[in-house]
Amino acid sequence: MDIQEIIEFYTTAPLTFLDVITEKISSETVVTNYKTMTNAAGLIFPINGVADVKIEGKNYRLEKGQIIHAGPNLSIQRTITSDTKFEYAVIHFQLSDGENSKFPLYNRHFALQVGEQLKLMNLLQQLIQNYVMGSHLSFLQSKALFFNILEEIILVIKMRDYQYKKENITLITEYMQENYTKNMTVMDIANHFKMERRKLSYLFEKKMGVSPNVYLTVLRIQKSKVLLRTSHLSVKDIAEKVGYTDYFYFSRVFKKITGLSPSQFRKHIN
Repeated sequence: MDIQEIIEFYTTAPLTFLDVITEKISSETVVTNYKTMTNAAGLIFPINGVADVKIEGKNYRLEKGQIIHAGPNLSIQRTITSDTKFEYAVIHFQLSDGENSKFPLYNRHFALQVGEQLKLMNLLQQLIQNYVMGSHLSFLQSKALFFNILEEIILVIKMRDYQYKKENITLITEYMQENYTKNMTVMDIANHFKMERRKLSYLFEKKMGVSPNVYLTVLRIQKSKVLLRTSHLSVKDIAEKVGYTDYFYFSRVFKKITGLSPSQFRKHIN
């Protein structure tokens, strides 16, 4: 699920708070073949315990740190997997009439990884307490808290996504440094990390300031300069040792970056 798509949905869709419910279920209880509300979507917040749910055939683990978005009229099977009682809350909300085609995520199901966020759980508890009071004022406060919760979810998933990307790019640069001697391409690197090549290139350049192809090329040329300076290997052998199978291509790239051919560079430093 694309994080940007989720953020755009929760920030721009005309959503209306309906209610919040809570439930505690014993470990022996198994509920099968029930459906979500026909006219509302829900955010499922695990509070205590663990449960496995299957929504429209897809398995999810309901536990602290994960929220499930479930659209209207979806089939759910739920199994309690912990020894303690499973406790959860569901915030129900609606999308304005006629907006379904603009916001298809409303009708789908997906997980939101938020970690065990104390502020988010405090907001949820405030919402539950306000809603059960049943007054007009408390309902208005509940609606405000609903949007505060959405805002907090967005902030959390943005931060977690940023941290994930940051760590991922660090792993990618380490992988390049360890494997530059192989005849690998950016596509090979993307496949290794199970990422789409254009997405990898975009994230890499955003963090590193250069494309992964330029980073890999400069890395190889820097390594070849060390070998030209410290070894008696032929230029052809050095080209192969830094990942180039075509000696002539290596020489052209080397000259383009350094202004000298490999042989000229070796003579110059000696």
